[in-house]
Amino acid sequence: MSFPIPDFVPVPSAEIMQTISIVSLIAGICFVGAGLLFLFLNKKKGKEKKATALWIIIGAGVLLIANHSIQLLF
Repeated sequence: MSFPIPDFVPVPSAEIMQTISIVSLIAGICFVGAGLLFLFLNKKKGKEKKATALWIIIGAGVLLIANHSIQLLF
């Protein structure tokens, strides 16, 4: 099913969409890596109470990775 897109709506080309997906995938990997690193460092210091923000960052990174890796497959 093809929907007509009005002329005033900017639609990026396929190459630009692929570039956006790759950058978002890399950002997701960085979010997960940084979140796990800081979570590990907080466990060493014994500050486990303030880990909520780190889990949110890790979750956002996992969502970015899942969404854009699937998008790059198609």
